[in-house]
Amino acid sequence: MLLSLGLRRTAQLRGHHAAIIEPGRQLNWTEVESRVARFASALRGLGVRTGDRVAVMADNAGWHIEAYFAIPWAGAAIAPVNTRWALPEIIDSLNDCAPRVLIVDDAHLPLLGGVLAGAPSIETVITTGAGAASGAHDLETLIAMARPMPPEPVDKDQLAGIFYTGGTTGRSKGVMLSQNNLYMHSLMMIAEDMFHADSVGLHVAPMFHLADVGTVMGVTMAGGSHVCLPRFEPAATLRAIQDHGVTEVYLVSTMLRAVLDDPGFDEYDLTSLRGMIYGASPIAEALLTRALEKIPTAGFMQRYGMTETTGFMTLLKPPFQVVGGAKLRSAGQPIHGVDVRVVDAHGDEVPRGTIGEVAASGPTIMLGYWGRPEETAQALRGGRMFTGDLGHMDEDGFLFIADRLKDMIISGGENIYSGEVENALYRHPAVAQCAVIGVPSEKWGEAVHAVIVPRDGHDVTAEALGAHCRSLIAAYKCPKSYEFRTEPLPLTGAGKVRKYSLREPYRNAAH
Repeated sequence: MLLSLGLRRTAQLRGHHAAIIEPGRQLNWTEVESRVARFASALRGLGVRTGDRVAVMADNAGWHIEAYFAIPWAGAAIAPVNTRWALPEIIDSLNDCAPRVLIVDDAHLPLLGGVLAGAPSIETVITTGAGAASGAHDLETLIAMARPMPPEPVDKDQLAGIFYTGGTTGRSKGVMLSQNNLYMHSLMMIAEDMFHADSVGLHVAPMFHLADVGTVMGVTMAGGSHVCLPRFEPAATLRAIQDHGVTEVYLVSTMLRAVLDDPGFDEYDLTSLRGMIYGASPIAEALLTRALEKIPTAGFMQRYGMTETTGFMTLLKPPFQVVGGAKLRSAGQPIHGVDVRVVDAHGDEVPRGTIGEVAASGPTIMLGYWGRPEETAQALRGGRMFTGDLGHMDEDGFLFIADRLKDMIISGGENIYSGEVENALYRHPAVAQCAVIGVPSEKWGEAVHAVIVPRDGHDVTAEALGAHCRSLIAAYKCPKSYEFRTEPLPLTGAGKVRKYSLREPYRNAAH
């Protein structure tokens, strides 16, 4: 009941304050609480019971925010669909968690036939827009006709959502998060001074991803306002910030670059921004330099974490977002309520400055992976979540991520961290995107291979990049081969490169 209690408190204290602002509609918190109570009642009327899963396949919207509260209010668990996936991937995730109900918006109605044909657990479909589907229920009609219900009495550790991982290493896993996980994480964000009662949070990152769910929960618990855009578009993002006085927005680096590159950027007033939150990877210094120059009033914050930790667990705050600063390449310091340590293979903490695996414990650690007890046992050991990330912590408690365990390259017996090589490559002015992977090599076991997307209007050669890298890192770490692409690198919903797909052509080859 924790999520419903949080929403009820906000409605009690901030009832007439703007809650949801979107094209053509604005609701206050009293209205949102009432709609959530009736939304939940409608779900129960359709046969949803405690523990059931309700899938949501949709773009960002006000009702989507309400669903994050209404579904747990009914005692069920939300199962957001990654709408960037292909239909077979969507069906695979739905068959994994077996929802009884699917809520779909107009933009994704064309997928509905394929989804229903491939996911037989879905018994009921709810549509949310002007579009119609045979036998489907209309959400607004359901809410209007339902009588409000009190929150279903459930334990704080009741499953609240199943969130599928971004898929950087292969098939996605369903991460089970409890009401307590989501509620405590929202309080931690408030404790870290990220959201306030006067916050105006902009949703342009996809709501199926936990990075944006953090804004859903944090702004709601703080009693601020949500501004919703269906999806990310640079000009629309700039316009929304100006028109609604947006104070906080989450962008991955690729989105931030697109905003700064928008031809009309200088026409917009962005002085309301005080929190420019980014994640997925440390920001390139050249990009940060541009951002600080163009949006000097925004406080830049980097978040590091994962779905399994209910989002971020360390935060690099604005005072350390300084070009050339000693802490800029770090992932920040642990947030309130999370114990982050760097450990060895036995789970013992290593000395500061020593590379080991990042492990975390606290109230935001997942319940486990849906239907995968062995993988849950491997990840959750001794009360800690073992992240699979390699890093070190300095004497000031700043965490520096070196690489994913699976992305570390062992070449000629040397450990090479792809992140370090990528950081060197990104310092070349012609590099727009890059990814470093290990490929089979008869001589070295693995060889360092770089996939490069050059900036528009820039020509660059492997020889030039090789000389550039050798000026910054040891020769054995430098790429042995390069691949140049004109199309953007494949990304997960979190904005991370899908390295496993880049490795695929090399699985049976030796360089």
